[in-house]
Amino acid sequence: MAYRLLLAAASVLLLIVTVYFFVHYVQSRSNTGMIVSVVGAVMAGTSLFYNLGEVRNAKVPASTLKRAKRR
Repeated sequence: MAYRLLLAAASVLLLIVTVYFFVHYVQSRSNTGMIVSVVGAVMAGTSLFYNLGEVRNAKVPASTLKRAKRR
């Protein structure tokens, strides 16, 4: 589960960076840069939703569930 959360966090970071570059390319009117950054943002968003979906299906050890129920 921690592995998927790390991948999801990296996807969020990548999404933020690609949106930043998209805004930069819009201001400089670079069509090629805009296209590349939009494709990168779509890929980062897709990986984010995929990894968050896999986190939901992750198996949690029984000992961890017992500890959580006691609190």
